[in-house]
Amino acid sequence: MTSFDHYYQALLNGEMPAVDATWGQGKTTFGGMSAALALAALERDYPQTAPLRSLSIHFCGALTTEQPYDIATRELRAGRSVSHLQAEVIQNEDCATVVSACYGKARESDVIVHADKREPGEPGSGTRLGYIQGVTPEFVRHIDFSYVSGGLPFSNSKDNHIHGWMRFNDCTGPLTEAHLVALIDSWPPATLQKLKSVAPCASITWSLELLDSPSAPSTGGEALQANDWLYYEVDIAEAHGGYAHTTARIFRADGSLLALSRQLVVVYDKRS
Repeated sequence: MTSFDHYYQALLNGEMPAVDATWGQGKTTFGGMSAALALAALERDYPQTAPLRSLSIHFCGALTTEQPYDIATRELRAGRSVSHLQAEVIQNEDCATVVSACYGKARESDVIVHADKREPGEPGSGTRLGYIQGVTPEFVRHIDFSYVSGGLPFSNSKDNHIHGWMRFNDCTGPLTEAHLVALIDSWPPATLQKLKSVAPCASITWSLELLDSPSAPSTGGEALQANDWLYYEVDIAEAHGGYAHTTARIFRADGSLLALSRQLVVVYDKRS
């Protein structure tokens, strides 16, 4: 079982090892991993001094585990303050994932608004969701989850939200932006709890905004480690016609807001 740190460092060193099956959902690499690999390739090819502000991610197709792939990167535009980069994860000449990244330098401004702090409780509290062979996706074995509220997948829950804790259980270094991308997407789509039985569900697009760097914060918070607990809140904003729109907030354990996330999810619970 190979940790996320292994792939992240390999990408930074110009290598591109095939993703092993423990990072899969079936034979497909889970989306957060493919997005994080693309971001690592951008960091390698276009080092930035400005913080990462936002990511726009399109999951175009499957990235098969245990198979070679390539990542093509390019600079879309580099201004004095803001830069836009793009990466495409390609396998068998097909595009699997597209990641657009926006980096922006801090500026002097009279507009200062801080998000209200959350009181998430004791880090790691709640009901642990561990890896269950044949039930949970393989990649779950790399991550600790703890449900605070909301329903488990396929539980016919009346809830439209999930709150809980998350962290890597096999990484010990700094929590980089790439680590954070993989970690946030590891939660099951909130729509799965609404289903009565097992059915496929997948993210199509994902928008992520970072309020500060997790490993080099500029707003006074402490640098985060990959095995630190983070708190996750997601709500189903709307769902109909086989598609769902979800919004999420990610907090440090002290309750300060770290990132905002929004996804378009497709649900295949009824087949014609």
